[in-house]
Amino acid sequence: MDALQKHRSSPTLSESSIVLIGLVFAIVGLTFRDSFGFMSLLAALGIGLVVAGVVYLAVEGPELIRLSLAFISLVALPLFAYGSLVRWIGAVLIGVVVVGALYSRISE
Repeated sequence: MDALQKHRSSPTLSESSIVLIGLVFAIVGLTFRDSFGFMSLLAALGIGLVVAGVVYLAVEGPELIRLSLAFISLVALPLFAYGSLVRWIGAVLIGVVVVGALYSRISE
């Protein structure tokens, strides 16, 4: 029974491999075009994986803070596509992620 619990708690993919998979998705999605938009979705998924993985790797500290900053970065990036106030909200959120990552690196 202990072997099953130990197996479930161990991660199957490392953070760096998630970033690598995201890079492959983004490259394939941006290189090839289709009429249904699947490659655009694949590119968006790849960019999201790269951003979240890089933020997760850059932050040092508790798991909750690392996941929170990765999620905030995923929410903030699409806000740049909009105009005026929404773009500024996205910029502030990206600033929060950068400051949080820097603070976690300096405080350790």
